[in-house]
Amino acid sequence: MVYTEFLYFGVLMIFCSAIAYLFKRLGHSHIAGYLVAGAVFHSFIVPSQTFEFLSFLGAVLLLFFVGLEFSIGRIHKLGRKIILLGITDLVVNFGIGLVMGYILGFSPYEILLLGGIVYISSSAVISKILMDAKCMDRKETHTIMGVLIFEDIIMAVMLAFFTAIKDNPVLDLAELSPAFIKAVAFCGFFFVFEDPVRRFFDRVLDVRSDEVFFLASLGIVFLASSISYELGLSEAIGAFFIGSALAESKHQKRMKKLLKPVGYFASSIFFLSFGLHVDLLDIGTTTIFAVILLIIGSLAGKMATGLASIRINGLNREEAVHVGWSLFPRGEFSIILASLFVVTSQGLYDFTEIIALYVFFLMIASTFLIKNYTKKCQITLPPA
Repeated sequence: MVYTEFLYFGVLMIFCSAIAYLFKRLGHSHIAGYLVAGAVFHSFIVPSQTFEFLSFLGAVLLLFFVGLEFSIGRIHKLGRKIILLGITDLVVNFGIGLVMGYILGFSPYEILLLGGIVYISSSAVISKILMDAKCMDRKETHTIMGVLIFEDIIMAVMLAFFTAIKDNPVLDLAELSPAFIKAVAFCGFFFVFEDPVRRFFDRVLDVRSDEVFFLASLGIVFLASSISYELGLSEAIGAFFIGSALAESKHQKRMKKLLKPVGYFASSIFFLSFGLHVDLLDIGTTTIFAVILLIIGSLAGKMATGLASIRINGLNREEAVHVGWSLFPRGEFSIILASLFVVTSQGLYDFTEIIALYVFFLMIASTFLIKNYTKKCQITLPPA
C-alpha cells in the first residue's frame, strides 16, 4: 500500500513538473498545465484519501496565499471612479453568468455559482503577464489593477455567501439566515479587528529560527481553518481571512518565502484533481456548446467593462480595449468556487467538467490576446 502511494505520487509529481515546465515555456499559466494533466490521468487515477486530503490542503493554502496578497487596507485606496467601474464590471459579468446558467438549465444555486465564476478574473495570471510585458506603469494598467482589487473584495464576500448557502442549495431563507449571519460575523471580525490581529501575530511570529517560524505559520493557518469549520463555515474561508489579516504584517514576505514550497506541492494536486473531472473521451456536443457559450459571454462581458472605462475613467478606445482584453483570464478563483461549493449536478451538464474546460480554454486564448496586445501597445502608445 505504502509502495503504491509513493509510486503514485512520484509519477504524478514528475508529470506535473514536466507539464508545468512546458506550459511556462509556451508562456501560459501552470494552472492550465495541471488541468491538462488531470484530464490526461482521468482514466488512470482513482483518488485515494491521501490524494483528496492533499487536494483540499491545496485549496486551503491557495486561499491563504490569496489572502496574503489581499490587504484589507487597500479598500480605502480605491478611488470613486474605480469603484464605479468595479460595480459596472460586477453587474454586467455576474449578470451574464446568471443568464448563461439559466439558458443551460442549471439549478438556482448553480446559476448563482456560475455568476461568480464568470465574473471573477484571474488576478495572478493577469498581473504576471502585465509585469512581464513591462506595462505596469501605463494609465490603463492602473485601471486594470484597480478593477482586480475590487474583484478581490467581492471574492471575499462571495466566499462568505456561498459558505452560508452550500448546505442549503434549495435557498430556503429560514435556514439560510443563521448560516449567513455566522459567515458575515466571521468575516466582519477580521475587517474590524484586522490591526489588533496583525499586531498580535507580529509578536507571536517574531522568532529567528526559520523552522519555528514555518511551523508556527502553518499552525496559525490550520487553527483559523478549524475555527471556521467549527462555526459551520468552509475551512478555506478561515485560511483566506487569516491571510488577509497578515497581508500587512512585517512577516508577510518571510511567510510567503517559507510556505510557498508547500503551497506549490499542494496546489498542484488541487488543480490536477479538478482536471480529473474532465473525461476527454466522453466530451459531448452539449458540453462543447456550453463551454463555447460561456466563453463568448465572458469575452463580451469583460469587453463591455473595458468600454465602460472610456466614460468612467476617461481612457481612449485603445486603452479601453486593453482593459477589456486584460480581464479575460479566469483561473484560481473560478476553480476554487467550483471545487469548494459545487453540488452534484442534476441537469443535462456536468457542472465541474464545464468549468474546468471553460477555465482552460479561456486561460489559453486570453494569454495570447493579452500578450499580442501588450506588444502592440508598447510600440504604438507613449507611456502614461
